[in-house]
Amino acid sequence: MERPAILYVAVGRRMLSFAISPIDGELVPRDDIALPERVQYAWPHPHLPILYAACADRSAAGRERPFQICVLARGRDGGLSLAAEPAELSARPIHLCTDPAGTHLLTAFGGNPGIMVHRLLPDGTLGAEKPQAAGFRFGAKPHQVRVLPSGGTAVLVERGAKGFGTPDYRAGSLNVFRFDGDVLENAGTVSPGLELAPRGFNPRHLDFHPELPLAYVALEEQNELAVFRLRGDGFDPVPLASPTTLQNPMQQKPRQDCGTVHMHPQGGIVYTANRNDGYVGGHAGPSWIVPDPVPVFPGGENSISVFRLRPDGLPELVQTADSHGLHPRCFALTPDGQSLVAGNLAPTIFEEQGLRRAVPANLAVFRVGPDGTLTFRRRHDIDTGREMIWWMGIAG
Repeated sequence: MERPAILYVAVGRRMLSFAISPIDGELVPRDDIALPERVQYAWPHPHLPILYAACADRSAAGRERPFQICVLARGRDGGLSLAAEPAELSARPIHLCTDPAGTHLLTAFGGNPGIMVHRLLPDGTLGAEKPQAAGFRFGAKPHQVRVLPSGGTAVLVERGAKGFGTPDYRAGSLNVFRFDGDVLENAGTVSPGLELAPRGFNPRHLDFHPELPLAYVALEEQNELAVFRLRGDGFDPVPLASPTTLQNPMQQKPRQDCGTVHMHPQGGIVYTANRNDGYVGGHAGPSWIVPDPVPVFPGGENSISVFRLRPDGLPELVQTADSHGLHPRCFALTPDGQSLVAGNLAPTIFEEQGLRRAVPANLAVFRVGPDGTLTFRRRHDIDTGREMIWWMGIAG
């Protein structure tokens, strides 16, 4: 019997769960669980009913090590429970993933750049950490780690520093490692220069084509979707294309960033998130705490972009669908590819034609059409209190 698709949503250290109605997109609350610390990211095991959660409470006062990996067992109804004692970490985890075979867990660290590799036991719990040699090229601000579909290569996505055209700017990179199952080995770095990336290169997130040797990379400050060909155990250094993800790129507002990128489960379509939190003029920027009072949104694009792929895998923008909230930090598709849910991380106030309306943090549910385009179904509001919808994902 197949497990139902369950939506998991992290609000602070609470992990909420919802069943998704395939008929009308209604989100039906299930049980939730409180983890030891705030959730930074989570990743489902490819074969077992296990969810790995990276907990990273960077605001925890008086805690020496407020960083952990939690291994969560997923019950038949989608409920979560701790499968083992949380594993403490010495630095803040920013992202984690398994390899395609589900035999290893890789954890990336942001403030103290690096990658940790754990071998997974047959039940999905953490085995021994596999020591790694020194001398790796991690970059300054890693944000994501992935293992290529072949299983023999890992890539660490490093954001660099935004501010293109100013002294603050620093190009990011894709740091590639050969991965033999236990040990990482430097295999190269991709960071196109200005002749290939004239608006700069600040990668944040990537995903892979299920059949073609292609990677789709979201460029954060550039608001572009860069396409790279995979060759052997690395990336071709020359991007094949970098189309804009925005509906109105010539009218770009401050704090406009590209975010998550996901392939449709059946291929043929790529989705990206366009994010703008509007926290300008009196607020220092995104934080764990929602500003009080909630500011009026000054404008920008909060949407999901839909790219149709040509036979050669190159993307063509066909739709930007309003996310119906502020800053869709994460989104996910159901395994059957028929629904997409976007997590709008915080409350805001929209002003339209002189009228103001408050919009809570929420989960926006879309129907995915046969051509991959999105039709809005409903909005499920979340009372986040002083927290945010920091991560969400779907597991079947």
